[in-house]
Amino acid sequence: MRSRETPAMVSSPTLSPSPQPVTWGHRIQTSLRRLATATAAVIGLSAMASPGVLGSTPGLPNGTYLYGESPVADTIGAVYFVFEAKDGQLTGALYQPSSSFDCVRGTVGNGALDLTITDAYDQTESPYSIAVGAGATVASTGGGAIPQLEGMHAIATLSGLDHQLLATCASY
Repeated sequence: MRSRETPAMVSSPTLSPSPQPVTWGHRIQTSLRRLATATAAVIGLSAMASPGVLGSTPGLPNGTYLYGESPVADTIGAVYFVFEAKDGQLTGALYQPSSSFDCVRGTVGNGALDLTITDAYDQTESPYSIAVGAGATVASTGGGAIPQLEGMHAIATLSGLDHQLLATCASY
């Protein structure tokens, strides 16, 4: 008897297990950690180069502000920080376009914005601080001039999304 030949089996390529999905909240937290690390380096260098400059930063005038990792609004992948300042208190949101957002509250400290970020998914809170640069100023929607936030670009015009995020986070 003759053995029967079977057609060659076509196998599909083996797929390796995909990595765990990264949540947008995690991406924002990671971006903020990178920003905080860069900010700490800038503060350290500034303190060595010109002692006392950061302590002389003026307060933050009341108003609504928008800053971004990118100087262009609505850049996919960039983190944006929109907030309202009133009497030294901040309320706002950290977000990436077409993604989730986290609410932020905080105060204007001596040379920094001292923030508490509330994770949108599990409601955990994380403290962060963003240095306020001395010398450089930008216009705010409140009509005054404010110090520049280190590592971020000021954006003059708030979008409808920015206003929605401010309204949502104001209720937290």
